Amino acid sequence: MSLITAGGTVGVALVGVLVELVRRQGNALSEVAENVQVARDHVANTHDTNLRDDIDSLMFRLDRVIDAQETHGRELAALREDIQHERRERLAVAERLDDHMAANAA
Repeated sequence: MSLITAGGTVGVALVGVLVELVRRQGNALSEVAENVQVARDHVANTHDTNLRDDIDSLMFRLDRVIDAQETHGRELAALREDIQHERRERLAVAERLDDHMAANAA
């Protein structure tokens, strides 16, 4: 009789442990499901265009900006050369004028 009572007590204890394990497992699965939903929300396409098409368009526009900057760089270099040439000519004219005035003053 005591063996049956002890076995019943152990059986009830085991059922309690199993219920607790199933409850914890359910909580863990719920947490994983929430994290999956959050991750899905972060990567889901919520706009009308394809992300790859958006990136390709952006890269095309970025290439155009880089090309424009390179063109502007070449144009600025040409302007610097023009200014240097004008400066040399101006200094040469000023020197000739100084020489002419010095020669006429003497």
